[in-house]
Amino acid sequence: MSRAVFLSLLFLFSCVPSAKIVRPKPSYFSDLNYTLAREKYRKTVEEKFREKDLSYILSLLSYGITCFYDRQIDDAKKAFLAAYKVDAGERPEAAKIYDWLVVDSRTVYKLKKRERELVHFYLGLCYLFQDNLEEALVEFKKLRQFDQDASKLPIVNFFLGFIYEKMGKFDDALIEYRPLEEMLGSLGLVHYLELMRDSGLVLPADSLELVVQVEHQTIAALGKTDIYIDDIGPVATLPENCDNFNVLLTPAEANRQAAQEAAAKATRIGLRLLGWILLDKATKGKGKKLSEEVADILLGKEEENRDIRAWGYAPLNFSFTRLRIPAASQQVRLVFHNQNGDMIGFCDYPLQGEKARAIFATKTYFIIAGLAEEFYVY
Repeated sequence: MSRAVFLSLLFLFSCVPSAKIVRPKPSYFSDLNYTLAREKYRKTVEEKFREKDLSYILSLLSYGITCFYDRQIDDAKKAFLAAYKVDAGERPEAAKIYDWLVVDSRTVYKLKKRERELVHFYLGLCYLFQDNLEEALVEFKKLRQFDQDASKLPIVNFFLGFIYEKMGKFDDALIEYRPLEEMLGSLGLVHYLELMRDSGLVLPADSLELVVQVEHQTIAALGKTDIYIDDIGPVATLPENCDNFNVLLTPAEANRQAAQEAAAKATRIGLRLLGWILLDKATKGKGKKLSEEVADILLGKEEENRDIRAWGYAPLNFSFTRLRIPAASQQVRLVFHNQNGDMIGFCDYPLQGEKARAIFATKTYFIIAGLAEEFYVY
């Protein structure tokens, strides 16, 4: 009898649903995935455009940068080029890129100076990654035209020097590399290029050239990056910051912008007040709402929430390096840390084959990593 009771109890307990085992998520990510963010921003820009939200240009930039990180270079180039055309008031030209990028005559949200320069920066990189050195050079020169201080940005000097070097214009490349080494310390680029120019130095065939660039989108992502090659490593460490691309307005420009914003605000208030008084007589209580709509049509929507209307994925800063690795190298691993030196995650980049995650152009491998929590895979 006791045996039968025991078996019955055993059967009953086996039918009780077991408690779900919750395994703690690791404290670090093991991959970076940009595809979901890319698709999200593609939908966002289409929705904003359809709703005539004139800040859609910023979503277009977020779409472009996630395409860029995801190595969809054609799509990234189209997005940045369209954003540039829209910002310049050339919406019919932008419509040739995306046939739906034409709205009414209201002024679209204008890019800030840094945003505009970053557009040319990424366009330049897109052309570079497609082996189009001439167009890449044009975009970096445009960046310089917007602000002479761009000649003091290490990452701009680095890529301009790189482009000139690959074009065989060694003297022009040295003009870029010399101030770069003054800003960041010796990288060996000047000595190496002088040897190539003066003695015809040929790089060894048993090595590959690699450029690694890490872009931090958030403060939590700031920290050094260790670079591992296959089972060798770390072969190099990127510092927390090589360049923050913080191109500031001159005092005169800042004063002019403040005056323009104050005048625009006063105009908006006056137009709304006048419209309210006049329209209220004709529409009995609906004048305020109608006057706001008229003001929006004439002046464009007000920036009521700057956080939402900002280009959220414009990087806070850049870290970059250039090195030579063994020709037989198969994979690069980047290990990321925070400002306390703790590892926050890593990502593997196969160099060749179907799963390759590096970009190969101008006989160089490029690895570009954008760090924001939305991209982390645990």
